[in-house]
Amino acid sequence: MAIPTRDEAQAILASFELPAGIVTHSEGVARVATEAARLVARAGVPVALDLVQVAALLHDIDKLETRAGGGVHGQVGAERLTAMGHGELAPAVASHPVTCLLDDARFPRGWPSVLVSVADRHVAGSFLTIDQRIDDLADRYPQHRLALDAARAPARALEAEVADAVGLPVADLVERLRAAWEAGV
Repeated sequence: MAIPTRDEAQAILASFELPAGIVTHSEGVARVATEAARLVARAGVPVALDLVQVAALLHDIDKLETRAGGGVHGQVGAERLTAMGHGELAPAVASHPVTCLLDDARFPRGWPSVLVSVADRHVAGSFLTIDQRIDDLADRYPQHRLALDAARAPARALEAEVADAVGLPVADLVERLRAAWEAGV
């Protein structure tokens, strides 16, 4: 098994023929997660930057399939990547959905999973705070509002874990991540 290069990951992403909005979101999540990984690595915490970047880029490859009722979002993507020989990416992809924050079995564990999850909590069509992102999801999926509201605390806790690891206040971490997102816009 091997972590795909950025170019190989771009080709994998393109092969799923996702709508432009999902591709833009995925590219933004990759920029934000990569910056978070760089900050964590600079703080002396071992983290595989390439794994984080590529997992973040490919985290939503199953979006069309799972929206159509074809399995559980995140798990299907992880299975697809494992079948392609990229099982190293599976944990971060499988544990990124907001629903995983409420499921002990799927909760993000390990730096790649935490960083992809935190980045995904910040990126929609623009960079948002965690609360704005969850509000956005609740507006689009009102039937899930209660679960989304319950996910706020664990989402903030993961963000605080990253801030603590890099030695920054949460607000400063968020501004660094926002700058990474804006750099690619």
